[in-house]
Amino acid sequence: MSTYADLTLNSFYLIKESEEDEIQLIQLVMETNECYLVNNRDEFEGTFWRKKDDYIFEIVDELTEEQVAEYEELFEEDDEEEWVEE
Repeated sequence: MSTYADLTLNSFYLIKESEEDEIQLIQLVMETNECYLVNNRDEFEGTFWRKKDDYIFEIVDELTEEQVAEYEELFEEDDEEEWVEE
């Protein structure tokens, strides 16, 4: 089974923390001796700490910079439409 230590700082990943969880897009944004600060980039964005030896049920994929830019563009368009409608 994978752990957070298998991931690379500042890279983007699609993961499932447990078998029952939905796939989520994360980025490791800070590292200490024992932990990573994880930024959840999905609908309910949030930041949380995980120990490096915490298990990940599945690392589904690592995203390229182009894929991350494409993903972010999807939500920028939604934000702009909401702003114009108000």
